[in-house]
Amino acid sequence: MSEKHLQTGDELPAFGGKLRLFAMRFCPYAERSILVLNAKKIPYDHVFINLDQKPEWIFNFSPKGTVPALEYEQGKGIFDSNIINYYLDEKYPEVPLQPTDPLRKAQDKMLVEQLTGAQSAYYTAAFNSPALTPSMVETYHKGLEVLQKELEVRKTKFLHGDEPGLVDYTIWPFLERFQALPLLGKEEFAIDKTKYDALTKYIEEMKNVPAVKSYCLAPETHAKYIESRAKGNPDYNMLDTSAVCCMRPRKKKE
Repeated sequence: MSEKHLQTGDELPAFGGKLRLFAMRFCPYAERSILVLNAKKIPYDHVFINLDQKPEWIFNFSPKGTVPALEYEQGKGIFDSNIINYYLDEKYPEVPLQPTDPLRKAQDKMLVEQLTGAQSAYYTAAFNSPALTPSMVETYHKGLEVLQKELEVRKTKFLHGDEPGLVDYTIWPFLERFQALPLLGKEEFAIDKTKYDALTKYIEEMKNVPAVKSYCLAPETHAKYIESRAKGNPDYNMLDTSAVCCMRPRKKKE
């Protein structure tokens, strides 16, 4: 599938009969849904979107033009990664990704919620570093400490158990991106093995999960994208290897 991001004026590719996910290659929220689709081995197509020059038709699937959005039937869409992922797990139960125990399910959701502060700190450090404050760095590490403690308490290979589940696929995209920050001079965001032994082991395990391995990007790649976006010109198509990357399907003139 193409890594090219479609933009204003580009035609919507023909519907191929499979589920179709509208995403952006460097978006952690879109990655959450990609990982769930991969983990459940559901056949799907994806279409990457330039979020600065959005194609007009994306609003038919996502009213605010945000990604991810899932086209579950031709012309019909669901948006928001959480909504999409719960839908996928219930619609395609063959590979269940949520615990059956209601309490553990609630604990997973609370864990994800406790990491939102760390995610906010990441966005500030990556894309608005002049606004970064020591309290944000402290909040970031508090989030990592919560995750480290939860791994130690659960004593399982993954948060979900012996195999990764929805909680793992929800948290992973940000852990993947956190590792880029030290490469951008933000050493205070490093995930030090001496402090985060269980967490660093977990990160290495997650990197080798097939659903993750087929899609995740190296910290260096994320750092390159972050730099381009921070400069005001996000390089959405840096991974596109099309022979003629500028040859996008254009809208036909009336």
